[in-house]
Amino acid sequence: MEVLTKAAALGLTVSLLGLLLRRHTPELGLALSLGACVTVAMLLFGLGQELRQGALALYERTGLSAALVEPVVKCVGLGLVAKLAADLCRDAGQSALAGTVETAGAAAALCAALPLLGRFLELMGGLL
Repeated sequence: MEVLTKAAALGLTVSLLGLLLRRHTPELGLALSLGACVTVAMLLFGLGQELRQGALALYERTGLSAALVEPVVKCVGLGLVAKLAADLCRDAGQSALAGTVETAGAAAALCAALPLLGRFLELMGGLL
């Protein structure tokens, strides 16, 4: 909760400063946005250990193997990175590049999900 509060406060502050800077120097507004994104990402890295412990506890409770859950977590992470990068491209006025980044994110997520799809097909083959 604390991380979200800090991220929201930083986001609102940078957004307001960005609006002021874009009138005179749009390049600085983009640099400010990029710096804020990096700062929020660093805040989120602190949650990594907590997420890992929670995921391990879920594995133990449900009996699911990490091979089934890991591709899903990777896909979510790839989607978040692609969205962030695409939004930064759009802020810079590069909408075509943003679309390309989103497409690359979708392709990377598909590649990350292939082991899960293979496991699913094995399970279905065992049932037939």
